[in-house]
Amino acid sequence: MKIDKHFIWFLALFVPFAMIVTVVPTVAAEDTSNMKKIILQMTITLENSDTQLHFNYAENLGDGRGITLGCIGFCTGTYDGNILIKHYTELNPDNALAKHIPALNKIDAGSHNAAGGDGNPSTAGLDGFIKDVQNCDDPLFKKAQIDKLDELYYNPAMKIADSIGAKNALTKAFIYDMCVRHGVDGAERIVKNAGTNPKQGADENTYLQKLISLRDEKLKQEGLGDVNRNQGYKNVLNSGNVNLNTPFTFVAYGESFTIDGNLNL
Repeated sequence: MKIDKHFIWFLALFVPFAMIVTVVPTVAAEDTSNMKKIILQMTITLENSDTQLHFNYAENLGDGRGITLGCIGFCTGTYDGNILIKHYTELNPDNALAKHIPALNKIDAGSHNAAGGDGNPSTAGLDGFIKDVQNCDDPLFKKAQIDKLDELYYNPAMKIADSIGAKNALTKAFIYDMCVRHGVDGAERIVKNAGTNPKQGADENTYLQKLISLRDEKLKQEGLGDVNRNQGYKNVLNSGNVNLNTPFTFVAYGESFTIDGNLNL
């Protein structure tokens, strides 16, 4: 085959430049540890408007759950706040938050009729609690939060996902977010009401759409101002990225975040 000499000069001059391209790799969420970081990041954007965990966050949002604190929104009025502080005190008895346990015990013992029936808005006796959380730089406080994140929310969410035959990372992420927002019992009720699940033969994406629809109704019923919490999950489902290959864009209350799985646990 005869090759024109001008073509050879073209290859010599331009091909090296053509080979220099910027490639943004996509990373699959198949690895369990990587998938967990991606799932956590999605919910973190909804809880803290960031892609990193905020271990020293504390604020009274006025949502009927008392003071919201820590990396996934533990609450003083929904029992898990007290569970967290008690676990932290087991790890480090000499800490600045232990003195609040008696007040937290009283709040736990009180009525929980707010926030859809699972919250106690009282912050009686918690003077200084917010500042104490914000100023706590003990690594064991971080460990306590990760321990309880796993025990109370992430592990139960993965158990629910396994029980219904969910395979897609997006379905697992949505179930985890329901556990964080509604509690494990609340998430289980929504899952039960969704009817035939993937393990029973349902198409998983169709099933997830049903879960999202039921949760939309739940959020509207509660009327706590987060009715658009599901939008990011809807967008990812519509994009077809059900395996959560990173990076991808996730929308939380109208704000866009890049989910990349880079999370310091």
